Amino acid sequence: MSTSVFPALAGLEYPVTWTPMAGKTLVQTSVSGKENRAALWTYPRRRYTLSYNFLRDDSNNEFRQLVAFFLARQGSYDSFLFNDVDDNSVSTQQIGVGDGTTVQFQLVRPFGGFSEPILAPNVVSNLKVNGVLKTQGVDYGVGVWENGVTPAGTVNFFTGAPGAGQPIMCDFTYYWPCRFLADEYDVDKFMNRLWQQKKLDFITLKS
Repeated sequence: MSTSVFPALAGLEYPVTWTPMAGKTLVQTSVSGKENRAALWTYPRRRYTLSYNFLRDDSNNEFRQLVAFFLARQGSYDSFLFNDVDDNSVSTQQIGVGDGTTVQFQLVRPFGGFSEPILAPNVVSNLKVNGVLKTQGVDYGVGVWENGVTPAGTVNFFTGAPGAGQPIMCDFTYYWPCRFLADEYDVDKFMNRLWQQKKLDFITLKS
């Protein structure tokens, strides 16, 4: 799966649509009208819809960048990483509390009163265990998106488990792993060397 980052292009117009997808619920209704519901997802996904009012086909090259990125993903087949500028970093985030045994902790980020795992960390820094700064590559490593070695978005301690009751805090930036929702999209030419893309939608992925 690809770790290519979706390009930031001039011409992006508002609104940018973000659709929270809380879960997938199986609902069974009895003849009495009583419902039995089962939640099938452990955490949510999100759908983005972008539109571009211009994509230049000149030295700025936004048109060819976007089309080439889409073609390289083979439409909805391959994954990519999206930088949501409104939701891409946290500071002094607690990711767990040591118990003297556990050496792997999932990165999480809060959103209001809700927290969810982060699967595609970009930069993890200032990681402290009980206030003591740790060094990446010496004291711990980070599982990145689809590296096939360690679970995505986890901090893995090399030098022993954090002690019982010791908080683990860090700063980190992150991407959202996504895939396109379709295998084809229309791009409209409205002037010489100027194109528009009015609906480009993609969805986040789970590991």
